[in-house]
Amino acid sequence: MTSYLYPYLQESASLNENLKDNYILTIQYSLDGLSFVVFDIKEQKFLCLKHYNITDNEVALDTLLIELQAKENWKLNDFKKLNLLIDNDKNTFVPKEYFQGDNVESYLDLLYMNVMPHVYTDELTSSNIINVYSSKDNITALLSQFTERFNVYHSSTILIEKLVEDYSERNPEIRAFVNVKKNTYELTIINNSNLIFHNYFNFNTKEDFLYFILFTFEQLKIDNETIPLYFMGFIEEKSPIVDLCSRYIRNIRFFNRDNNLNYSKELDSVPFYYYYNLYSSILCE
Repeated sequence: MTSYLYPYLQESASLNENLKDNYILTIQYSLDGLSFVVFDIKEQKFLCLKHYNITDNEVALDTLLIELQAKENWKLNDFKKLNLLIDNDKNTFVPKEYFQGDNVESYLDLLYMNVMPHVYTDELTSSNIINVYSSKDNITALLSQFTERFNVYHSSTILIEKLVEDYSERNPEIRAFVNVKKNTYELTIINNSNLIFHNYFNFNTKEDFLYFILFTFEQLKIDNETIPLYFMGFIEEKSPIVDLCSRYIRNIRFFNRDNNLNYSKELDSVPFYYYYNLYSSILCE
């Protein structure tokens, strides 16, 4: 069988065959690759996390999932529940009061020339908005081949819901969050429980990276001297990008673990903020 998954990060703990009904499997599917985390509900513990690079972005998701199960020696149906996060930039937000579900494709047609064929929606209960997004795969039909116990979300749904949950009760303050991926990032700005801004930006240089953030701040009349900017995703704390951003944005922060949960010792070597979204899918349950 041709292999399309190349292991990039491998932090594994043994999974007890007799306890898999206690486990939730979350998979994040993006152009950056396929990542997953296993969470033990009873122990409230993250057991393992892996990331695979995808060698061919045109390969269908069902092919990747078949290979993933073979590599890991388990089946999707072994788990109590599967969460699948679709991580792409083909989405838009619609206020719930204006949302009409009869022709959801029209919301994306206004923004993208090439809308992928399958369109889905998530409701962000914290913000009273609908996230409309598309995928090249028929996700519901595809996952039904493997298990009946699954949820599908857009990754930005999980991100925003978790940020609002974490910061809604804190001191009133506008906060910005950058989720860094391969040559792109998503910028999210909230004011406690209110979503102010969310968008994706492509970048080639560290100057590109900074420019889009400062331009957004300027348009929204946000003071870059005082606003906290949180980093997550694939970036190092000592990277040239962070160094440049810190010259113009004084309050740079990175996420730490949620200490109310447990983590296998194998995960100590992986910075929590690398996979903030993946971990957060469990915390939003």
